[in-house]
Amino acid sequence: MSVRTRALTAILTLTLTACGAGNDNPAGNGNTGNFRATIDGAAWTANTVGSAASAGGIFTLTGVQTGSATGLTMTLYAIGTPGTYPLGTGPTVAGGIVSVTQGSSIWSTPLSGAAGTVTVTDVSATRIAGNFAFTAPPLIGQAQVTTRAVTAGTFDIPVTNGPATLVVPDNAGSKVTGTAAGQAFNAATIVTVTAPTNGGIFTFGASNGQQSMNVILSNYTGVGTYTLGTGGVARTITLTNVLAPTGSWGGSAASTVGTMVITSATSSRIKGTLTATLQPIGSGVPTTLNVSFEIGVQ
Repeated sequence: MSVRTRALTAILTLTLTACGAGNDNPAGNGNTGNFRATIDGAAWTANTVGSAASAGGIFTLTGVQTGSATGLTMTLYAIGTPGTYPLGTGPTVAGGIVSVTQGSSIWSTPLSGAAGTVTVTDVSATRIAGNFAFTAPPLIGQAQVTTRAVTAGTFDIPVTNGPATLVVPDNAGSKVTGTAAGQAFNAATIVTVTAPTNGGIFTFGASNGQQSMNVILSNYTGVGTYTLGTGGVARTITLTNVLAPTGSWGGSAASTVGTMVITSATSSRIKGTLTATLQPIGSGVPTTLNVSFEIGVQ
């Protein structure tokens, strides 16, 4: 069993045990909330339901159907308002991750940025509600080979420690979406550096397990249009795609031609769009990158 598998198993065991303790009432009775879904075509209703919340808009929702010993654990990041968010993301992206447990087996949404969606219809100091759907393959190292398909999911659960969670910092929950090398791109993880100074460098990286991109924009001064591929100015975009056709593209100067438009810039968040044509690194043909971004400055 891998380190990731052991760690996730321990977390799920502790979480599900904690939320089940002292809570034997059926879900949906107005006291414990409700957590329901269809898993591989079979109805699933949690008999024990729990939630936990922490600062920054992080919510962990748990439910167990005791008869089938099947549980769901959903962790959401940077959730401060109603909206639709991707599932299959890490903590730097507004969205979340979901796991299905049955006995000692675990299935989990991969860091694809596109494993499903959760629509939060209400979030307050005392309650979180919404609906969801996702697919989850088994964790590496397990005997299972099938993927769990979860549809028609709904939740309406009381929140503990709610007041501390409702203020999501402006630099939390980054987002990069669009197309890259002819494939849909939705970042699952985003890495940034400290806030660039006037005339400095703005840089970030975004990936989803299938594609990854890195951006280095020199002579950054805030809101404006920046031309890529301009001689001595070091503005570098690189893209690696492990999907067919596999390849890497981009670089500095003429290897990256296009524009980056910064539409909004504060000390905590930078928003804009990026459109570029990237030359292949090695053999291959040029490809394109067209994304919008909201980057929380760390």
